[in-house]
Amino acid sequence: MSMSSNVLRIAFPVLLLTALNAGAQVPGLPVLQNAFSNPGIALGANFGSGGGQSYMGLAGAWGLGNGRMQVSAGAGAQRANDASRGAYGGRVAMNVWNTRSGNIGVGAFGGIGGAPRTRDAGVVTNPAVFTIPVGLTAAYRRPLGTARGFSIYASPLYRWTRVTNDDVSGSDGVFRFSVGLDVGITRALGATIGTEFGSGSADGASNLGVAVSWVPGARGN
Repeated sequence: MSMSSNVLRIAFPVLLLTALNAGAQVPGLPVLQNAFSNPGIALGANFGSGGGQSYMGLAGAWGLGNGRMQVSAGAGAQRANDASRGAYGGRVAMNVWNTRSGNIGVGAFGGIGGAPRTRDAGVVTNPAVFTIPVGLTAAYRRPLGTARGFSIYASPLYRWTRVTNDDVSGSDGVFRFSVGLDVGITRALGATIGTEFGSGSADGASNLGVAVSWVPGARGN
């Protein structure tokens, strides 16, 4: 590992926990995935809104080995059509290529997410949703001093969604695109903002997500 790559890693103790990394692909959150990750555990809180729905929840991520692979999962409450329900998601991501300097990286990811039906007076207000996104991501990162930095990334993805309303179900597959920004505020604290857009689906034509993430045990500013 080059010296510049070491500095960049210090500057990013926290990366995206989506749907949120943080939230993986929980219904109501955009599918955001950085190409870079770090070893160890990170925790986060997520908020998403768009397409007539909103989401709030918690998530966690685990960077395996030297951080080239990351497993993340999240769960919380989604609100749509004046009804609230639980929602969940999980994802596996891998860094597959970096430049020699470590500033630019490419990764791949895949996951699952879903939410159950909701009813009001026996009438279905929200159908059950199950979704599987897979995609690639390209990212650029830059340190700001020794403990701060930022990373921007863009991800083309394919998302298959199945919607079930009582005994009637249907599915579709659409190509989408997401962009995100991760900021390392301190060694222990980070923030993310991003959006997903493209072909419409059961999750809405576009949505916006934000997250705050924290690395337990990290020290210093």
